[in-house]
Amino acid sequence: MRADHDILVEIPGVKPPGVRILNPSTLESIWESIRFVPMSRAQLQILERRFTGPCAERDVIRHLAGNPVLVVPVGEHEVRISWANPAGEPA
Repeated sequence: MRADHDILVEIPGVKPPGVRILNPSTLESIWESIRFVPMSRAQLQILERRFTGPCAERDVIRHLAGNPVLVVPVGEHEVRISWANPAGEPA
């Protein structure tokens, strides 16, 4: 796991990239910003669990350990999450 948990969060075309600390509060904030986007009830339930579930932070870390970007479809948009300072780049 990374010691540095700064992430870059973006909703292309809606919200520009911003650096946040990866923690339950940040994931809850992402959920609050997308929960009213038009989408199916099933997708709404999946996304709520993904961003507010008991393993949400761990799941994001696990995904980013093997992939440069986590892309989560949200209605007609997507949420993109990546490490703010990927390994090999200067801080």
